[in-house]
Amino acid sequence: MSVTSTSPFETLLSRRAQDLPGLRVGDPRKSAELISFFAGFPDRDSLPKESVIAATKSSLEREGEWALQYGHGLGDRKLAGLLSDKLDRDFGIRADVDQLLITAGASQAIGLAIDMLVDHGDVVLTEAPTWMGAVRMFSNAGARAIGIPVDEHGTNVKALESTLADLKSQGITPKFIYVIPNFQNPSGVSTTLERRKRIIELAQEYGTFIFEDDAYADLRYSGEKIPPLYALDTSGTTLYFSTLSKTLGAGMRLGWVVAHPSLIAKMAVLKVDGSTNVFGAHVAAEWIPEHLDDHIQRLIGIYRTRRDLMLDALAKHFPEGATWTTPEGGFFIWVTLPEGVDTTAMAPQARERGVEYLPGKTCFVDGSGECMLRLSYSFARDEEIEPGIRILGEIIKGELAESGHNQKRA
Repeated sequence: MSVTSTSPFETLLSRRAQDLPGLRVGDPRKSAELISFFAGFPDRDSLPKESVIAATKSSLEREGEWALQYGHGLGDRKLAGLLSDKLDRDFGIRADVDQLLITAGASQAIGLAIDMLVDHGDVVLTEAPTWMGAVRMFSNAGARAIGIPVDEHGTNVKALESTLADLKSQGITPKFIYVIPNFQNPSGVSTTLERRKRIIELAQEYGTFIFEDDAYADLRYSGEKIPPLYALDTSGTTLYFSTLSKTLGAGMRLGWVVAHPSLIAKMAVLKVDGSTNVFGAHVAAEWIPEHLDDHIQRLIGIYRTRRDLMLDALAKHFPEGATWTTPEGGFFIWVTLPEGVDTTAMAPQARERGVEYLPGKTCFVDGSGECMLRLSYSFARDEEIEPGIRILGEIIKGELAESGHNQKRA
């Protein structure tokens, strides 16, 4: 039985479901048919297929039927132990396994934390721009999301303090501050150490949590490593989210959250999936000790090259007045075009010419960012980057010419 737009069943939908936007179904394989600067997909050619096949065989032999059974409510404990060791060694995060919940990617972990804290109408603070998935999650939860500007040094802490003070004067305490401090999605910038410390101070002063989304932490290509907020925070204010999606592979759907054990227990009860991806967790636990570190180093070389190719192409093909970030890691470059260019309206024209990108409006909780776009260099092959940027440059120059702008850059 099909349900039409006039179905009486719609009257039974929750208020939250009634307010949801229409479903946009995307097929990742379609992106492979284009020069895709759209999605934050890992490099397709470096996905470790052969070593994952070997790890799958080994994990089945080692775990037997338990690899295909329900598992521990907090997620596979062997994998949790490996992640705990890695977090301590690489990032100075000291977390026992009872502080670590395995989830279906970092996105599920963030969703569980939102579910734990947010009631309809609650205020949350987020960077502007921010990850488009977070924008959708805040909306789905019925949260009132307020954007805090991001500049070349990361989260603008003066704007954050001003917003917190203004909310306090209204008797409002935001439930959390959502930040992506390393190679931010979508801007690519990293928040400085001084600002990280200030964010922690402000969260403690105003009595709110910090959600630290650190999905790209392993993928630094230049610059000095900066400690995570979680490692700097002695108060338990910070919840730390990360994932294997950008390294082992997004299809594994394995992420985690590190938090105080009492919060982990709450989220584990909210997570009613009978233990996340038991089979994949066993495979990952088999694969990580022998392969992860070397694989990360290989990825760093691949993505550094692509970042540099894209930066060179932007300088060559984009018009005068366009500006962009220079990330020290991660997957993304953020471009700001002169006023008058609508990157959402421009996207179909780009797709017709075989190129896709992410319009900036999707990355703001207030729908701004009309003249901005996110370019991902992770998925397109090396030889596709300059032709794709050249096409975008031609389209942008045409849009600017129509609006009366002068362009001097070649």
